[in-house]
Amino acid sequence: MKTPILVIFVDALPYDRAVNIVEKLAAPTYLKSVPGAGYSINVKAEMFAGLKPDDVGYFCEWNYDVESSVAWPVKALMSILDWVGGISFFLDRVFHKLTTKLLGENVYAIPFRVMPFLKNSGLTAYERDFQHPTFLSEGAFDRVLYSEEGVNDKKVFEKALGKLQKEKCSRLFVSTAELDGVMHNHGMFCEEYENQIALIEDHAVRLINEFLDLHGPEAHYFLFSDHGMAPVLQAVDFDIRDICGAAGNDSYLYCVDATFYRVWLNDKTLEAKINAAFSDLKEGHILTVAERRHFGLVDLKHGDVIFMLDESKQFAPNFFGRGICQAMHGYEPQLESQLGSFVSNLGHLHGEKIEAVDIYKTIRAVL
Repeated sequence: MKTPILVIFVDALPYDRAVNIVEKLAAPTYLKSVPGAGYSINVKAEMFAGLKPDDVGYFCEWNYDVESSVAWPVKALMSILDWVGGISFFLDRVFHKLTTKLLGENVYAIPFRVMPFLKNSGLTAYERDFQHPTFLSEGAFDRVLYSEEGVNDKKVFEKALGKLQKEKCSRLFVSTAELDGVMHNHGMFCEEYENQIALIEDHAVRLINEFLDLHGPEAHYFLFSDHGMAPVLQAVDFDIRDICGAAGNDSYLYCVDATFYRVWLNDKTLEAKINAAFSDLKEGHILTVAERRHFGLVDLKHGDVIFMLDESKQFAPNFFGRGICQAMHGYEPQLESQLGSFVSNLGHLHGEKIEAVDIYKTIRAVL
């Protein structure tokens, strides 16, 4: 008989905000979850599949598509849309919304000139069509996913509880994401944040207790998050085009995430100029060779240059919009603000922290 296991993933639950859950459950294991580099798309690949960016094949959601080939009429149209967007924010937003509708994929605020060269290549590791083995697929878990129920934590937890009571699931996985959005949009020192934390506490504890009551002392539960967050206090306006001119397949491509700026060099004569420009940007640093090796970012397809901002700063504008969030993640993973939570009744775990890839190994070991 397989071991009963309940896994609850709470996107963005900071380490210090899981304390009430721990106390209510009398959980013997309460660790700081250390994310990998990047955003949730990559941290989840580490937590659920044990795969760092070099292993999973992508870093962040949008990446340079080296096989892209763009006909000159499309290039001309993109240049025109770029120019119009530069003089009218309203028209730029209209064109982006029309493009999103036409392509059936959200292109956010990606500049039209570089849009044809980028591909949305990241896939969330706990989704059913993720292409690599995960502890969910290896353990044959039933899943209740926020992507299928809507970004509504209350609805997700209620669906999971009903499924447990009706089907007596011995392997159940639940994913939530509403807290992440609350923090991005409202911050961490507000009523919306506190209300969402309280909702998660109540529903998660009830679901765990129901699972343990149903399956007895042999059952295990794991509740964990991918990262914490830091308040955003400073916008950083940096445009590589001011230094290197228009981007393109013959020169360079770039992608501006919230806290990362990535550049792919097709014209190596630009390398010194680009490195110098980022060296003058004092709000962060270019990842070193040692850092890239540690984070699993050795492959240059992730970017010849990867610049990471310091805590509490955000690029604005970036490829997702012009403004800044109230709170953000994607900084140096070891910072206290970036640490997520790991709570379990598996009592033999020791230490203060658990790395993202070790969460995969820990749960897989008890399947």
